[in-house]
Amino acid sequence: MRFMETCLGVVKRGDFFLFIRKLRGIGTGYINSAGGKLRDTETPRECVERELYEELGIRVLSSERVGKIEFLYGQEKYLMHVYLVTEFEGIPRASEEGIPMWLKEPPYEEMWQDDKIWLPKVLAGEKVDCKFYFSSDWKEFFGGECKSLTEFT
Repeated sequence: MRFMETCLGVVKRGDFFLFIRKLRGIGTGYINSAGGKLRDTETPRECVERELYEELGIRVLSSERVGKIEFLYGQEKYLMHVYLVTEFEGIPRASEEGIPMWLKEPPYEEMWQDDKIWLPKVLAGEKVDCKFYFSSDWKEFFGGECKSLTEFT
């Protein structure tokens, strides 16, 4: 089984959340938070800081780990580390990855199906540990489980 670690930064400012409409890669066309693959030498937090700078042009000043999500699809597995970003510098800008947008509510009908399960928990202040199942081409969602945590070990 192939394994890959990824990171995702859920950016919050006041009552608004920063999302992007993906322009390339897995999830093209969906609305999502910014993130990407961990490099060999970086921590998940460093990954979030780098990805948000590359994709949005913002520098993370404060973030908290709020989620660990496993995705199993075909013979592959992703482990995504989710961070809530509450302080940053810069004005979000579009990139090759996506077009930024500030929204009060996540547009779940334009997002990945699993987002409807874990994202409301994170936005309500919970930490989550989840596992979701997709077809090998990511087109079918087979469900999963998501539990709330008080802290990560």
